[in-house]
Order: sequence, then structure tokens, then C-alpha cells
Amino acid sequence: MRIFIKASYILTMNGKDEVIENGGVLTDNDRIVKVGKISEFENKEYDYVLDDRPNILLPGFINTHTHISMAGFRGFADDKDLMDWLNNYIWPAENRAVDREFIRLSTEIAIAEMIRTGTTCYNDMYFFEEITAEVSRSIGIRAFLGEGLIDFPTPSFKNPKDGIKIAESFIKNYKGDEYIYPTLCLHAPYSCSKELIIEGFEIAKKYNIPIHMHVAETKSEVDIIKSRYNLTPVRYLHSLGIFEHKFISAHSVYLDDEEIEIFKEYNVGVCHDPQSNMKLASGIAPIVKMVQKGINVGLATDGVASNNNLDMIDEMRTCALVHKVNNLDPKVMSAKEVLKMATINSAKVLGIDEKIGSIEVNKKADIITISLDNFHLLPYYDPYSIIVYSATGLDVSSVIINGKILMEKGELKFIDIEKLKYNANKLKEKLML
Repeated sequence: MRIFIKASYILTMNGKDEVIENGGVLTDNDRIVKVGKISEFENKEYDYVLDDRPNILLPGFINTHTHISMAGFRGFADDKDLMDWLNNYIWPAENRAVDREFIRLSTEIAIAEMIRTGTTCYNDMYFFEEITAEVSRSIGIRAFLGEGLIDFPTPSFKNPKDGIKIAESFIKNYKGDEYIYPTLCLHAPYSCSKELIIEGFEIAKKYNIPIHMHVAETKSEVDIIKSRYNLTPVRYLHSLGIFEHKFISAHSVYLDDEEIEIFKEYNVGVCHDPQSNMKLASGIAPIVKMVQKGINVGLATDGVASNNNLDMIDEMRTCALVHKVNNLDPKVMSAKEVLKMATINSAKVLGIDEKIGSIEVNKKADIITISLDNFHLLPYYDPYSIIVYSATGLDVSSVIINGKILMEKGELKFIDIEKLKYNANKLKEKLML
């Protein structure tokens, strides 16, 4: 179907940062085929009109690092530091409650939340990712997925060798899929042996897929790696040659200037999770320095258990504000720069910027609109500012992924909301057994 979407403003997020007032976008099946002023379109060009003006049209948000099936743990273990949170709450709860049913129900809840708040693509690391892939594909959201590999038993495998088998099978099943992009996920330098890291690296090279890993997230992680190898996490991974392949580094809080140069040299993509890092008191990543060095930095929410939502607009506002106060400079992390982090720069981190991340002809039709018909957004001066500083995720009006309308004027088209609420309570019962 050829869909014509009308907009008060189009934020293209293209290389010229073009903004089109009173504009329109025409999609044909899964692609964008025309972008311009509304006056440039003719009735015969389209089959359906989506008009939720006054609005802002822009590319869908891309969440570069999350664990969406942890939606079942929302609010379960708040106000803990990371190692206490993991060792004494999350990992025991996962071993007790996480199975295929838990993953399916949590994934449905998380995807509904993501689409409702404008996310059209996400990068995930967790367990039973074949279930997450199945649900994501059936709904029609774009997803980078990989089984989380770690040294100890998990809900989906008993040892790292079994985990590697699961990961490789997943890669073979989904390589080349329209919606699902396999990744090789290593949990972290402190939780993966040197042998597991190297084996994961070889598999990623074999299938030409990205490596996705938590790196230098906390001061305690730095201390652990220094005690084991007399190196910081980044220098340790560098010594193993891991950055020689496409690498996506989540968090990246504790990097010095030399390590930032290493990331620049190897074109490492960084996933910035400001709210999770703040909530767990992990620290503030040196994102301003990274951006100034030309490193690709994308935005991320992390999992619901450490955030506690998947709202990328909420994350953008936090990102802009925390770096201003941390650098005592109100000019850093402008609204436009942060919006780029959530769209085109996130696409670059994942290596998919030729397909998504901006509103351009021949790119995939992953498009959202944000309603301006709310008093907390009035009056309009700057559409970038409206989104980053004034809007919330619930101001997202319509969502199109791969040319398919999944939400129109705030109405989700793919899910039974009452059933979803019922399933959320089932997750709580399962967790509290």
C-alpha cells in the first residue's frame, strides 16, 4: 500500500539536517519513495492518507542497548548498586522465574511500550532470544538480537558451550531476515572468560555480525579486570584484538582519553544509557568527549529493571540535561544533537544507517509522528526542542515500521490491551513464587 503521511514539520535527520514545514512523505510497501511539501503530491500517488496534524514527523527511535524481556522485573529490585542488584536480586530471580512463557509475555509488554513511545528498532541481549525474535517478527518491529553469553548457567543454557551452540543456531536461522538482525552478545569482560570472548569474536567474524557487550559500566568492573589482568576493561579487550571486528560497546562509563582514542581508531559504536547509569549510580559516561572525537554514540534505555521504562523521549531529555550539568556548559548536548543520537547516530552504531535513521528516499519506511495537539507543547518555536525538552513518549501519535502502520493516532493496531494487562499480572505471580 502507498501511504501518504502529512506533517506540520518533517525532521529528516539527513546529512543536511533539513526541516520541511507543511510536508509529506510517501511510502510504497516498505520504502520511502517521496519527501517534500504537501503541495508537491497528487491524489493519484497514494492509496491511504495518514493525517494526525498538528504534528512532527521524523524517523523512528532506535534503542541501541536493552534487555526488553526484563519488563517482567520492572520495579522488582530498585535502589541497589549494580553488583548487589545483579548477584542478589536479578540473577536469582531469573533462575527462578525466566522461561519461554516469561520471555514471550515480557516481550509483548515491552514491544507495546516501545511502539507506543516511538521506538521502531532495538538492540537486545538476553535469554531465549528465539522467542523474542518470534514475537518481534510477528508484530513487525525491527530488532538486533543475540543470546546473552556468560560463564555460568542461565535460564536458557547450562554452560558456555551450550550457550555458543544456541547463539550460532540463532544466527543461522535469522541471518538475512527482513526484521531480525543477529548479533553475538557477550555479557561483560568480568562475566565472560577470555576463551569465551575469543570464541565469540571468531563466530562474529565468521558470520559477519556485530559483537554487543557491556564494557566499563562500573568502577567495580574496572577494579575486577585490573585485579585479574592488570588492565582496564577497554585495554584488556584491545589486547585480545576484539575491536578489530564490528563492536558495539554498551555503557562505556569508565574510559580515559587514551581509551577514547582506541574506540575512535577501531570505530567502536557506543550505546549511552544515562538513566540506567544514574539509577545504579554507575557514573556519567564521557559522551561529550566521545562525540567531539567523532565516535558514533547512540542512545539506549537499558532494560526496564534498571530504568524503569523504554521511553526514548524520556531518555533524550535526561541525556541532554545530565551532560550540561556535568560539564557546567548549557551548550553541550543540544536538542538536535541528542535527537540525532536517538535516530541516525543510533543507526550508525548498529551499522544500519544505509537503511534507517533518517527520512530519505529509498530508505525503509520506519516513521513516527509526534502530536503537537497538547498544551504542554505550546507554543511551538523549535521542533527539536519540543521533542527533547517538552514532549513525553505518550505524545507519539502514529508509528509505521517497514511501511506497515502499527499505531495510528495513539491506537495500537497489533495487540489486545486488556489481555496485555492481564499477562503483566501473570508475570508478577510467576516472579513472586
